[in-house]
Amino acid sequence: MMMVGLLFSSNGAAAAVGLIGLQGNSHVQWKKVCNVFDKFCHQGAAAVVLSFLGASAFLLLAMLTIKRLHRK
Repeated sequence: MMMVGLLFSSNGAAAAVGLIGLQGNSHVQWKKVCNVFDKFCHQGAAAVVLSFLGASAFLLLAMLTIKRLHRK
């Protein structure tokens, strides 16, 4: 379960960095970069979505294992 927590926290961090790249941040004067690197941003977004799906599958497997161990 600790690995599931690490997976979801790393996915959240990657999504936050991707959002900063998409929208920029006016407080620290970071400009948008997805208008320049459009293909890279789409590939990064697809990677984050697939990573969330993989982490969700891993969570489901961990929950099934815990349920099976609890039954014994």
